[in-house]
Amino acid sequence: MNLEPTIEADCIFDEPFELVSGAVLPRLNQHYAIYGELNADKSNAVLVFHALTGSARIGDWWHGLIGSGCALNTDEYAFICINFLGSRYGSTGASSVEFYADKNDSEFPLVTVADIVRAQKQVLDRLGIEKLKAVVGGSVGGMCALRFATDFPEATEKSIVIGACELSAMGLALNHLQRWAIRLEENGNGGNDGVSLARALAMLSYKSADLFDEKFARRPDRSGENPFEKIDARFDIAGYLDYQGEVFRKRFDSGTYKTITKAMDLFEIRSNYDSEEAALRRIKAQIYLIGISTDWLFPAKDVRALAGKMRRNGVDVNYIEMISPDGHDAFLSDTAQTSKILKEILIND
Repeated sequence: MNLEPTIEADCIFDEPFELVSGAVLPRLNQHYAIYGELNADKSNAVLVFHALTGSARIGDWWHGLIGSGCALNTDEYAFICINFLGSRYGSTGASSVEFYADKNDSEFPLVTVADIVRAQKQVLDRLGIEKLKAVVGGSVGGMCALRFATDFPEATEKSIVIGACELSAMGLALNHLQRWAIRLEENGNGGNDGVSLARALAMLSYKSADLFDEKFARRPDRSGENPFEKIDARFDIAGYLDYQGEVFRKRFDSGTYKTITKAMDLFEIRSNYDSEEAALRRIKAQIYLIGISTDWLFPAKDVRALAGKMRRNGVDVNYIEMISPDGHDAFLSDTAQTSKILKEILIND
């Protein structure tokens, strides 16, 4: 059973919110959830950033990691998660009626990781939280944890970044192909399979080749199809990808997918600053960069390289590597290792 939040609510800001692009949202809604209890001076708060398809409800997607005595220990900390600006799970985003009621645009404006983080900082201010014990996130959530540490250097003690750094050309290419598949559907050229195909492509980058070999090998699809007899008959891996795409399109939307993958593409350490070095030198939090040995979306070598840059610029940084066959998804699926790492970082000082 998924853990239910202690509090789940909307934080509404009626004043306009200007994005980095210069576009202005007439109002802003941020949907958030809190697990555990804030103490009297609100000094035990940890901000959790979800990944691409996540929501404010940590218990729905980080199974086995949050609760009493877990790595995200609700007996000790209050864990706050806020649905991304641009997402579909409660915050102002690509599917928001309130945005399209005031605008004639057919698409939601360009959103950056900096926009997402600044919108969430407004929620923390509204809640009266001056300094966090930590911020933590994986994938695009890890990008947000990095951005928070540069943009709000006094606002957190620690920043825990799992499987994240700037996207390489390969990552940019994969995101481009996913949005291309969605555009084909929107233009009527791809049937109803654009979002499904985008998800199937993404799944290739979330797993590792070894994991696929172990789980699927060259077996025929478990439905009984024989790929050696018909051109459209599938191997088991193809059936798995088709299933993932079919399930995904029932719970997600193309606008959110395009908005957040584009925000991932645009993420750079130097954004908003004169240089990457200037951005890194602003950081005051302890940084924990966690690479994943089989991650080819955010290769461990790239995360290690970022740790090196941080050290050269005076950042208190620790690099940790998860040795896991699960690929990029290890921060979600390899509960034992992720729990161990988070417990060691979040243990009482």
